[in-house]
Amino acid sequence: MPSRAKAKGNAWERDVAKHLSEVFNENFMRVPNSGAYTGGANVFRVDNLTETQKRMMDGDIIVPESISNWKIECKNYKDLDFHGFFTKSRQLDEWIKQAESGTKWFLVVKISRKCRFVCFSEYYRRIFHYLNYTYYKKYILTDYTDFFENNFWKMRELNEETIQHICITEKSVQTS
Repeated sequence: MPSRAKAKGNAWERDVAKHLSEVFNENFMRVPNSGAYTGGANVFRVDNLTETQKRMMDGDIIVPESISNWKIECKNYKDLDFHGFFTKSRQLDEWIKQAESGTKWFLVVKISRKCRFVCFSEYYRRIFHYLNYTYYKKYILTDYTDFFENNFWKMRELNEETIQHICITEKSVQTS
């Protein structure tokens, strides 16, 4: 039986998957045994996976083809030391490091009875639409409410650009 904290994290992952399924009108789902298969001491398993399998097992949410190059990592905690945002938040740094192992990624955080926010690279600051945000190092943190509703088309567009870039790169390598 999972611990109370693990069950809470699993519930948040299911909530995020359900929300994204409604926004995108596509199927999102929680990665079975999220984090347990390729995370922590099991990182060695990644070496034996195909690129598609790696993408599917990466993050906490299995994403549909329309945004297959995006990774979504979820965290649900009781507390976060927000004062660390002015200097260094080891906890947030750890979460970001875990999320940014993918090229395109989001960290979706819920702090119980306080807030829900999305964290992403400042590279996207002029691409995505959002209000009420703050910077933490080279990242943007913004309110979770309506973020994906306001940006799902842009995520799809950026996903397509990545796929086209990969195809062009592979084609040029083959003809060399």
